[in-house]
Amino acid sequence: MIEYDDTDQTQDPDFWTKDHYPEKQPSQEIPFPCYPDREPTPARHQFQQVKSKNLSTYSRANGAETLFVKNSLILLSGLPKSGKTTLAVALADAIVKGKPFAGFRLPKTAVGYVSFDDSPAEILAAIDRHDDLTEDSPFFLSIMNDPIDTRDGLEQIEDFLISQRGGVVIIDSLHAALTKSQTRDARQVRNLITPLKRVAERAGTIILIHHTDAHGKRAGDHTQIQAAVSQTVLMSTQENDGFRLIKLQCKGRGAGSYRKIHLLSRSETHYQPHNPNPTANLHAFDRSTKPIIEALFKGPKTVNELVELTNLSPQRIYKRIKHLVTHGYVLFSSARPRRFKIA
Repeated sequence: MIEYDDTDQTQDPDFWTKDHYPEKQPSQEIPFPCYPDREPTPARHQFQQVKSKNLSTYSRANGAETLFVKNSLILLSGLPKSGKTTLAVALADAIVKGKPFAGFRLPKTAVGYVSFDDSPAEILAAIDRHDDLTEDSPFFLSIMNDPIDTRDGLEQIEDFLISQRGGVVIIDSLHAALTKSQTRDARQVRNLITPLKRVAERAGTIILIHHTDAHGKRAGDHTQIQAAVSQTVLMSTQENDGFRLIKLQCKGRGAGSYRKIHLLSRSETHYQPHNPNPTANLHAFDRSTKPIIEALFKGPKTVNELVELTNLSPQRIYKRIKHLVTHGYVLFSSARPRRFKIA
């Protein structure tokens, strides 16, 4: 029979002053170098020859011909309600069909869209605008994914990428995908982004949708977010009569990762490349449009200022400006006096 001691020793005033723990033994210092005769174990050797086959599985950062590098973590940031979700859905539609987007090649693969911000009705309404999608299209939607700063959330994304043999996952958006805000501290940002980047390197491509600062000049929150990802895409838009001009400023590592992409969108499903330098397409005998473009490259100008700089009549300038605005080469301000500038 086991007897229990019912006396509570913690009630003794001297209990907390007694030494209830064994005396700590002093640590023995190991001389340097440690084990001079020990051979390094190949299985635990951390350094690999840069051209070895062990490193051949990693994708080199080379996106000169493609829109983004395979097996990378991409940060797409823009102002709220600037069309990031619409652009991401159109990009996903192009990836699923394997068709070019903005003049760049895309791998034909499956896409998993993880929506944390929008309700199922809202995101499905954006997807349904692409009426050429069928039941057989490898376009998947998840609205019940666990937060990405948890182990279950990361495993769900990795399982999808592995099951699709290297697909693309779009997470909309970064802040909504977290259990709590962890994007203003450098160490927390690294602890958050690094596991997600390792998942992308092992299984597929991940695109994070994020917001910018109030001025739209850089990605929001701590700068470690931009440093930790593989590629950043800064999105800015400007509305005009019947169409939208979109500028994507891409930064990353490798050939072709740093570039500026200009798009012209007349609907939520149609995006076409846009040449921001219209003088490259002008005929040499067009003596009216070229001086206007050259004057606008120096800065925004009013019609009266263009008359003084080009020596053209106001009627001819209005006619040429209308043509340039219609084709998306030139934008104008709503304030008076109206100023025109290069898109």
